[in-house]
Amino acid sequence: MARSLRIALPKSFLILLWTFFALSAHAQDEEDIAYTLDMPEAVVLANGMTFEEYLLQQVLANAKPLSARTKTLDYSVTCKLEKDIDLKKFPHRRVVTFAARLAGYGPILSALREHKHFGITMAEDVQYADGKTTATNARMVEMKQELTPKQVASFLKHDDMLSANVYDKFYKKVREKVRELQKKRQKKQDTGMKYEGSYTANEKLFYVVKLGSMTVHIADGCWQIARLSYNEGQNYLQHEFREVKPDLYLLSHGTARFYLDRAKWPKGYMLMEINYTYK
Repeated sequence: MARSLRIALPKSFLILLWTFFALSAHAQDEEDIAYTLDMPEAVVLANGMTFEEYLLQQVLANAKPLSARTKTLDYSVTCKLEKDIDLKKFPHRRVVTFAARLAGYGPILSALREHKHFGITMAEDVQYADGKTTATNARMVEMKQELTPKQVASFLKHDDMLSANVYDKFYKKVREKVRELQKKRQKKQDTGMKYEGSYTANEKLFYVVKLGSMTVHIADGCWQIARLSYNEGQNYLQHEFREVKPDLYLLSHGTARFYLDRAKWPKGYMLMEINYTYK
């Protein structure tokens, strides 16, 4: 029987840009996989369950907290943020500016407004132990434009996302998505769920499942998510996960690119890339 699947999604200074969107209403490395899908054979499961439902059920049944899978981790995180949006004029800018300053994001907002073409790369080292993360050595790696010392300090201060426990947050999102689809299924609505086949890479079997505009890859046996991609128009997101420890797949690379194309709003895009290097 052939099989395969994957999954993956961002908090700190990015909240500011996401606020802009709200107020208006996953490159691969040398270990990444080039695969050929094998189409599934007929599989009969109890109670009319489809194979894709079975796979997702296994993912959720085996989704343990990170603290239950490992006691310690040491890694470094690099985050690249770019935008090409002229934010000198946008709806509700007075409200956004006041809220940003009140929350301590004033220097960040000023940097984003001053530079239409904006790009920075930040990094820090993280230690995970007994369910807690400790971040050290926060640093600015690259800037495509000049920023003031105050602006640089603000970006590095609001870098919570780099040290966040994305593993637990990710599986929480997956659980919410599956529940949403299950409710649709109960109402006899189209869920967009489809089992697409399987492939083998590094002597491991992976299942691929389509969830509407999202495609997820799941590792057989441990039922960990190995990849998630999402596409909608020009917007896309892709997360890659690597087996850092036996049967433990952790985020290694993530890319998200979103385009803003709404009436009364400046046109442009925002790009974020994040990389994890485990020691």
